Amino acid sequence: MSQRRIEGIIFDLDATLVNLGGFVEWSKAQIEIVNNYLKHACDPKLVNEYCEKGLFNMLELMYIHLQEENTENAFEIQNKAYDILAKYERIGANSCTLMDGCKEILEWLKFRKVPLGICTSNSQDSAEIALRLQGIRNYFKVVLGRTINIPIKPHPAQLELCFNMLGINPKNGMMVGDSHKDVLAGKKIGAYTVGIPAHFTRINLMEKAGVDVIINDLSELKLVIERF
Repeated sequence: MSQRRIEGIIFDLDATLVNLGGFVEWSKAQIEIVNNYLKHACDPKLVNEYCEKGLFNMLELMYIHLQEENTENAFEIQNKAYDILAKYERIGANSCTLMDGCKEILEWLKFRKVPLGICTSNSQDSAEIALRLQGIRNYFKVVLGRTINIPIKPHPAQLELCFNMLGINPKNGMMVGDSHKDVLAGKKIGAYTVGIPAHFTRINLMEKAGVDVIINDLSELKLVIERF
């Protein structure tokens, strides 16, 4: 039996609890966001360079650049980019589905009175829509979506805030997600990390990040928790 206590669990959302990403037109969102940056006179070469690193990396890198350049309307530019992405995510949230075993594990955790939260790189609105439509919103005390001034995973800030809002010391908490970014964020603040690979998960990166355990689906989470 582990010497660690698990007093609360925070989940990632997309590809962990629900399939949201499969219903979001990410490429269209990225094109519109790129055009937003260009419309605000951002350096086209830099925008294209960051674009090649992926949508969420582009968002993070562009905002850092805008702040470092002391761009007068940096927040306004980034807020518009976030609004564009949230628009596409909300559309997808209306069609998303539950991941296998989701409702069952949440019911089991509710019976055990384990405090639960969600820390997601998706927008707050899309997260709330997805959870409500799938009938699982009431299982979570805290749902924390993407916020401009709080770096998303793998930076630990958003996850740490989520644990604080849940009233749990991260060292007595568990982070469950499908990405190595979830693992990196969790490890940086001392949380126990559980990886649930989705079809696009790079397991080698998850292992390199130091994931504590990898499971095949949410139903196996019971066995992990019962070790504590």
